[in-house]
Amino acid sequence: MPNDYITLRALAAELDERLRGGKIDKIQMPEKDEIVLLVRAAGQNHRLAISCNANNPRIHLTQIKKPSAQVAPAFCMHLRKHLANGAIERISLLGNDRIVGIEISARNELHDVVRFTLTAEMMGRYSNILVVNERGIITDSLKQVSYDTATKRCLLPSARYELPAQGKILLQDPDAIRACLTRYDGTETLLAYVIKHFAGLSNATAAQLLCDAGVRDARALSDDRIDAILQAIESMLNCYGSERFAPCVQMSDGCAIDYYMYPYQGVETTPAPSLNDAIERCVSEKDLRQRRDERTRYLQKAYNALLNKTQKKLDKCLERYAQSQNQDEYRILGELITANLHRIRKGDTRITVADYYRPDCPDRVIQLDERLTPQQNAQAYFKKYAKLKRTEAVVVEQIEQTRDFLQYLQTIAPSIAMCSTPQEIAEVQAELESVGALRVRKQDKSTKIKPAQPLLYEYEDFAICVGKNNYQNEKLTFKLANGNDLWVHTKDAHSSHVIVFAEGRDIPESVIRTACEICAYYSHAADGGKIACDYTLRKNLRRHPIGKPGMVLYTTYRTAVVSPNRHETYLVRE
Repeated sequence: MPNDYITLRALAAELDERLRGGKIDKIQMPEKDEIVLLVRAAGQNHRLAISCNANNPRIHLTQIKKPSAQVAPAFCMHLRKHLANGAIERISLLGNDRIVGIEISARNELHDVVRFTLTAEMMGRYSNILVVNERGIITDSLKQVSYDTATKRCLLPSARYELPAQGKILLQDPDAIRACLTRYDGTETLLAYVIKHFAGLSNATAAQLLCDAGVRDARALSDDRIDAILQAIESMLNCYGSERFAPCVQMSDGCAIDYYMYPYQGVETTPAPSLNDAIERCVSEKDLRQRRDERTRYLQKAYNALLNKTQKKLDKCLERYAQSQNQDEYRILGELITANLHRIRKGDTRITVADYYRPDCPDRVIQLDERLTPQQNAQAYFKKYAKLKRTEAVVVEQIEQTRDFLQYLQTIAPSIAMCSTPQEIAEVQAELESVGALRVRKQDKSTKIKPAQPLLYEYEDFAICVGKNNYQNEKLTFKLANGNDLWVHTKDAHSSHVIVFAEGRDIPESVIRTACEICAYYSHAADGGKIACDYTLRKNLRRHPIGKPGMVLYTTYRTAVVSPNRHETYLVRE
């Protein structure tokens, strides 16, 4: 994405136009590296999200509401103390770099007017959020750095805020740009040369800059071509507010993957109402997915470890079962020795006997233990036979139990992939603790988390609920649903339990099909094309004998083959 100086300059101008004069009503910190300012400006409420996440730094207006932390972090409390109820005076870039400065005036405890600059540095792994007072002193920073050898800066409270040193040519310096372009000798591509020497250009923006200038490549640049590049830079810098400014997004498989100030050459784009809207469409889904992966990484690791351990146990049981199938061989050997005791002397290591268990009674060599008597050799083979017979009975039971447990474990995988809120993560964690994948944690009564709610759809006046983990499936199926409500599940794959609440009415085929499509979407086989879904009345279900949550058995059912569809337009509660 072109998260460069050019794009941030247009974004800052757009934010300044929409938020200037706005009042900061509330400050939240839903993530450890993200803050949200609730701003009332021009009679409208806005949510300004600022993130210094190393993989996805961003600042934009958003509609997504994330739950706040139960205990506000120290940086959030600092922001509330100094910036709450403050007024936004200006939003602009600082130091001709990817640094957005939000100038805010507020009142202190003595009701004196004080000014701060909320500084958002959008610089990859060096991204940060700081509060700087009117004397240029850092009052606090989200990421505190005593001294960074790469940036040569100290980012600590009470330290003077200094802009990072810039080693490249600034886009606002036409004389330096002209001198640099004059030195171009064609030893490398013009695109690589521009990216190497000019600050604030991403690869996509640099390529578009040369396209706008009509200079694709050259071995040397004439004055006319240099003038064209300078004009293209000036046009990009002043894009916002011009006729050229037309925010858009690049789509792929129905998802926004990139955003631009205006359509770039060679890129198929879709118009967006604003640059903020384009950015949110591209980065919000990526951020939610990344946050979920970060929060659930330890759950996935513990789950994979237990899954592999259980699979190895099953493989070992199957191997022992295969060995136990040779039990009759040891009985036959013992009986052959018993029939030939008169021919064996103590100290013999082998004996050749006629195997009367086979046709034509062929000769067979039987190994003996020279330390044992003939009778003891026979008993040794009978003991192996008896041991394998006992092993078979035990292993068969272990195989059945392990397979059932493995089947249950596989139902947890979709739960990990679907959970996103702290409540849902807590439920999956509790389930993994119950099966021994994680150590049981101590319950903190002061931070008790409310149970998560299943997904809720409304379609043709019917409520359709979808469980997001086994605990929700169990509660939804056996506590909330009535006997005549419809239960839906994929036929040969693990999926969420889907309940259509009938409320004494007949359920139309269209509602049943929609419920099956939703169920297919929330299943392991969601990427496999058409999926078969079983549906039956809740009264036809019974719990699985293994007693694990969400595991059921049923015999009376009908099947529908459908394509997975989330039906997001009918989603009422996530």
